[in-house]
Amino acid sequence: MHAPGLNGTGSADERAGWIESWAGLIRRRWPAGLIVGAGLFMLTAMSVLFARPIYRAEARLRLGEPPPMSGVSPTASFFGLVRMGGDPFANDLEVLASRTLAENVIRDVSLNAKLQAPRGWHRDSIFTRFAADTTTRLAVFEIEWQPDGAIAIGMLAPRDSAMFTTRPAELVTFEGVTANFRPWRQGMPRTVRIRTTPLSLAVLENQPRFVSERSRRDANVVDLSFDDADPDLAPAVVQAVMRRFVELRTMIQQRESGETVDSLRVVAEATALELREAEQAMEDWQSETRLVQPDVQGEAFVERYSELAFQVEEASYELEAIIQIADRMDAASDSVLDWVLLLTHPRFLENETIGALLAQVATLEARRTELLARRAPTSTEVTLVDAQMRETDAKLRSLVHGYRDALARRLDILQEQTTRMDATLAATPAQAIELGRRQRAIRLLTEIILLTEQRLRQEELRQALTFSNVQVIDPPALRWKPIWPRRTVGLAVGLLISGAFSLLALVVADRADRTVRRAVQIEDATGAPILAVTVHGIGRAPALSEREVSALLRRGTHNGDAARVSIAAIGRDDRAEAVARALADGNGRVASGRDDDAQFHHHVVAIPPVDDFAAAAAADSGPVALVIRYGRTRRDELERSVRLLRAAGATIVGAIVVCDRERQRRSIWT
Repeated sequence: MHAPGLNGTGSADERAGWIESWAGLIRRRWPAGLIVGAGLFMLTAMSVLFARPIYRAEARLRLGEPPPMSGVSPTASFFGLVRMGGDPFANDLEVLASRTLAENVIRDVSLNAKLQAPRGWHRDSIFTRFAADTTTRLAVFEIEWQPDGAIAIGMLAPRDSAMFTTRPAELVTFEGVTANFRPWRQGMPRTVRIRTTPLSLAVLENQPRFVSERSRRDANVVDLSFDDADPDLAPAVVQAVMRRFVELRTMIQQRESGETVDSLRVVAEATALELREAEQAMEDWQSETRLVQPDVQGEAFVERYSELAFQVEEASYELEAIIQIADRMDAASDSVLDWVLLLTHPRFLENETIGALLAQVATLEARRTELLARRAPTSTEVTLVDAQMRETDAKLRSLVHGYRDALARRLDILQEQTTRMDATLAATPAQAIELGRRQRAIRLLTEIILLTEQRLRQEELRQALTFSNVQVIDPPALRWKPIWPRRTVGLAVGLLISGAFSLLALVVADRADRTVRRAVQIEDATGAPILAVTVHGIGRAPALSEREVSALLRRGTHNGDAARVSIAAIGRDDRAEAVARALADGNGRVASGRDDDAQFHHHVVAIPPVDDFAAAAAADSGPVALVIRYGRTRRDELERSVRLLRAAGATIVGAIVVCDRERQRRSIWT
C-alpha cells in the first residue's frame, strides 16, 4: 500500500491542482501583484540608479606583539601559559574599537560636521579648509554664494536666522566650524548645507563605520576600512585611524610599563629596608645568644658537656674516697697505720710530698721505738721525736683536709658549670628554631629583592624599547570603483524582491477579498446549486439559455403543478436588482415541454433586495432563486440573506450569478 498522494498519479494530480490554483489566483489578482511588483521594482531601480556612489578606503597593518610581560617568579610560566593578560592581538582589536580612538579620529577629520551638497560635490571642491572642534552642537547651516561673490551664512536649525556674510579668501569660524570657502565657479551649486552634531553623537554615529577585522585567524594582520560618499574623506579617515591607533597603543604600553617600573622601584626599596632591618636584628640576636654555626657549635658543646660530666663524676668518686679515708684516719689509733691508708688513694700515691711525709713519719716512728728501748718516754730525745711526729701528722692532716676541700670546691664548680650547660642545652632547640626562622626570613627577603631587581631591570629595558611596532603592509587607498551602487546586482535583487512581494500581494489581496467569486462559496452559503450564469455588462442585456430557464422553472415546480418562482437580488446592488427584474420580465410566462406535451405556465416574479420584508414576501411567493453579482456581492451579505429567507420559511432553489465580463463566467468554476 502507498500513502495517498505519494504514487505517481496522485503526485501528478496534486501538482496539476496546485498549478491550477496558482494560475487562478494570478488570473483573479494580477492587477494587485502587478502594481506592487512594478512599484517596488521602480523604487529599487531609482534607489540603485540615482544613489550616491559610496567609496571604500582600505589599509592593512601587521601588529607586532608587545615586549613580553616580565616575570621570573615560579608561577610566571603558568600564568603565561593561561594568558592571564589576554591575547595581545585581541587587546589591540579592542583598542581599535575604543571610544577614545573614535573621538580622536573624529576630531582629526571633522566627522562631527557633515557637508550636504549635490551629487559629485565634496569638501575639497567647496572648501579650501574645513575643520570642526569639540564645541559643535546639533545644528544645520546654509551657505549661499551671492551674485556679487559674497557668501551668506545662515542657520536653519535649531532656529532659522541669518548669521553673517564673508568672502572666499576669509577664514571664518561659527558654532565650532572653521572654514575657508572657495569662490563660486560655473557648475558649482549656489547653496549647500553643513550639518553639525555633538562629539558624543558623532562618535555614536561613526564608530560602527570604523571596520577592523583580522585577515586570518593565525596571522597578526588587521584590515581597516571605511565607507563614505567623499572619495577624499575615506582615505583620510583610515589614515587617522592608523595614526591614532599607534599613538594610543604606544601610550598605553608606556604608561603600563612606567607604572610597573614605579611600583617595582617602591617594592625594591621597601624590601631592601626590611632586609637591612632583618639582618641587623639577626646580628644583634646572634651577639646575644652567641649562636653562629649551630652544627659546629652544637658538636663542640656536646663534646664539652660529655667531658664535663665525666669530670663531675670523677670528682664525685674521688671526693667520696677522700672523705672515707679522712674518716678512717680520724678513727685509727696508730698514726702510722692512719697514714698508710693514704697510700690506697692513687692521687696520694703519686704525690711526692705525701710520700716524703709518710716516709718521714715512718722514720720518726722507727726512731721513737729505738729510743724507747734505751730511753724513758720522758727523755728529751723521745720528746723531740714525738714533737716531730706530731708536726708531720699535722702537716699530713692539713694536706688531706685541704685536698678534700679543694676537691669539694672543684666539684661544686663543675656542677655549677653543668647546671649552666644544662640550661644552655635546654634553650638550644628554641634558639636553633629561631635562628632558622630568622635565616629563612633573610633568605626570602634576599630572593624577593633579587627578583624585584631583575624585574625592575627588565621593565626598564621594556620601557626603553620601541613600542610602535606596527608595520603598514597596505597604505590607505580607495577601491578601483565604488562599492555602491552595484547596478546589476541591485536590479537583480530588486527584481527578486518585487517578484516575491508581487506573489505576496496576490495572496494578501485574495485573502482580504470578502466578495463572492467562486461556485463553491455560493453552494456552501446557499446549500443550493448555481442554476445560471449570465453576463450583464455595458451594452449587453442579461439573458438565460433555454436549458437554464428550464432548470430554473423545474426547480420551482411543486408536484407537477404550476408554481411561482421569486428572483431576489442580494444586497443593495443596482445591477443585480436590474438583472432580477429583467429576467422576471423576460421569462414571466415560459412554457416548458413535457413528454405528454402538457403545457405548464410558471410565473417568475422579481422582488427587491433581501431584507426582513422581502424575505416574508418571497416566502409567500414560492421558491426563491438568488441573484448574486460576481465580485460585488459580499459573503456576509449572502449568508445574512440566506438566514433571513430560511427564517421566513422560504425555499432556496438555486442561484443566478451575474458577471460583468465573459472571462468571469469561466473563472467562477476554478
